[in-house]
Amino acid sequence: METILLRQEGETVDGRELKGVAMRARLRAATEELIAEVGVNAASAAAIAQKCGVSRGAMLHHYPTRDELIIDTAAHFWRRARDIVATLADDMSAGRTDVATFVDRLYEDVFRANALVTMLDLMVSGRDTRVGEAVNEILTDLFRSYEDLGVKAFDVSGVPPERIHVVITLIVSTLRGLRIQDNIHRDEARVRDVLTMLVDAVHVILDRERAAAPAATPAPRARSARRRS
Repeated sequence: METILLRQEGETVDGRELKGVAMRARLRAATEELIAEVGVNAASAAAIAQKCGVSRGAMLHHYPTRDELIIDTAAHFWRRARDIVATLADDMSAGRTDVATFVDRLYEDVFRANALVTMLDLMVSGRDTRVGEAVNEILTDLFRSYEDLGVKAFDVSGVPPERIHVVITLIVSTLRGLRIQDNIHRDEARVRDVLTMLVDAVHVILDRERAAAPAATPAPRARSARRRS
């Protein structure tokens, strides 16, 4: 008999539900790892089940098709990545972190995840398929959220939001390219050099944008209620 656990006051959760949640998490992790290792075409349902250490029947119980598993894996990555970036944006806007930490954590916590290579592979090789369309939509939403959260992160810089969007595009594009290169040939020293140069470039760009921003128009002086004699 499955154990009934208290979730919150007035709510319960069945032990089977907890096992299901844990199993789906294992299957998503196995999917991320396998596609990053062998590519999406070789990541069959049977291969994913073997990677996870479960029977194919057990996998199909939670995900009736491989496409559903892959799409859920992509959606879970989007939620996880967005939460990480939202936290970084909060820390930046509150002055708890700096540009170097923002870039480093963004790369380590989001772009170095197996899921990013998995998502890019799915978007390219799965083009014009249900999976490819779903992943493309998920990544489009993710990169749009980077821009929105980037404005919050860099709002203290005094740079207009439309220019911050360009800065965020530079950061995200560089980190994405670096992750792909690192996947082809891992070179930690080069990664650190690129991240350092990227941070330096962002500082230079922010300084230039602040200098180019039009000065605020001073508020007009209030007219005296009494005329001078």
